[in-house]
Amino acid sequence: MEEITEQKGSAGEHTPRPGGIKAHKAAAERHEAEDRDRAEMRRRRAARERRRRKRKIQRAILIAAMVLILLLAVLLVRAVVKKVTGSSKKEPAKTTSVEVKKEDKAESREATATINIAGDIIMHKPFLTSSVYKNGDDYDYNPIFQYVKDYYNDADFSICTTEYALTGGNYSGYPTFCAPDAIADALAENGIDMCLLANNHIYDGGDEGLQRTMEVLDKDGIMYTGVRKKADDKKYVVKDINGIKVGFFNYVFETEEVNGQKTINGIAVNDESADLINSFKEADPESLYSDVEQILSDMKEDGVEYTVACMHWGVEYQTEENSDQDEIAQKLCDMGVDALIASPPHVIEPVDLLTSTDGDHEMVCAYAIGNHLSNQRTEYMEGLTNGYSEDGMMVKLTVKRDAKGNISLDGADFIPTWVYMDQNPDNEYFILPLDNPENLEKNTGLTNLTDDVTASLDRTDGIVGNGVKKVQDALPIAQKDPSVKSAGEVKNSNTKNDKSKNDTK
Repeated sequence: MEEITEQKGSAGEHTPRPGGIKAHKAAAERHEAEDRDRAEMRRRRAARERRRRKRKIQRAILIAAMVLILLLAVLLVRAVVKKVTGSSKKEPAKTTSVEVKKEDKAESREATATINIAGDIIMHKPFLTSSVYKNGDDYDYNPIFQYVKDYYNDADFSICTTEYALTGGNYSGYPTFCAPDAIADALAENGIDMCLLANNHIYDGGDEGLQRTMEVLDKDGIMYTGVRKKADDKKYVVKDINGIKVGFFNYVFETEEVNGQKTINGIAVNDESADLINSFKEADPESLYSDVEQILSDMKEDGVEYTVACMHWGVEYQTEENSDQDEIAQKLCDMGVDALIASPPHVIEPVDLLTSTDGDHEMVCAYAIGNHLSNQRTEYMEGLTNGYSEDGMMVKLTVKRDAKGNISLDGADFIPTWVYMDQNPDNEYFILPLDNPENLEKNTGLTNLTDDVTASLDRTDGIVGNGVKKVQDALPIAQKDPSVKSAGEVKNSNTKNDKSKNDTK
């Protein structure tokens, strides 16, 4: 048989072998089979899609039917109830149901807030030099507060006045108080939630000290009021305490102007910082009243339910308030302030329950709650050896909202304190609470306290005893929720009587 071989033609064309024709035929058959398979797959997918759409339609019909059945059932039940209970004239049953819902909602509004307010913390030189607190460049003031920290933490919100600037260096005591950051750290660690900064030593570190004090407190998570970072920031703070919104504002008295410039503690404050410090003139408080009017109005917009004014005022070392304090306190009561807790004469002044001139409002007033911590010891106070500057007081307010939303002062506790100092081997200080004097030595491990503690309690009770009883006998003190009154609407109830101020410390 003649062998068939591939022959080359012109232009490189090929003449196929007989085996190549068979291969083409087989390939064609495979293509036809694949086309049939693809067609079958398309048919199956189309069938599945039809079944899926059918199930979807059936499900939609089923849901619609169920909704219709439920609707018919509701209408049927309502018709039966209406038939059983009578016509729409049976409104009392409907009203009762609504009232129960309202009552349930009101019950959820019941709340209690406790606020603890302590007096002045003054960082005299021994706190900066004592080896008890200073270790190289580091300070630790935590031991000072070990016997009062439970009082801070037992309250929902605790406050104190800090009479110093946190300058980050160049520390000093009297007359310009510049303290280490460690004191703020200790306050935060022991339970203080807010510092009152509108006081007569807040500007002891100048503009930088003022700003830095706020920055350090921000870092430590401590709120503050009385000063602010920018002039357009609020002059007050609002704290939600267990669901009760409490508003606080804090003002310090100004000293005599220098060349028309505002001064705090005799230090001229530049115009920029002057706008950042809440201050007032005790002998001419009209601008204060205007500020308070606006503050109370703004607080109302913020939903505040209870207001606390914290004034920094008075004649140093005088255990009675003066006429300026009386007038301002009465005006704040008339304007609707709920509590006034003040400092800083460095001694305790009386407690009272003031009534507004229209008889519609009552305000707890502690004219000054004394030193919480200082070195103003009897042995160091020239001509002032009566011991009053060693005494202080914490005021604990219990504010309650009842089921109907009414606010009242449900409790007012006045806890006396005394600053203990041990000079061996170096100055060591403790703030001692005196509400349980019988067990004080046992609870603290300190000895020979009886005479000093008894003397301190006698001094404090002699100043505030009657006023504390007056307040506590009046509890609970219901808030009448007076509308904010303008300064012009409030009547003066006291006559001014100028008294000289001694601002030296």
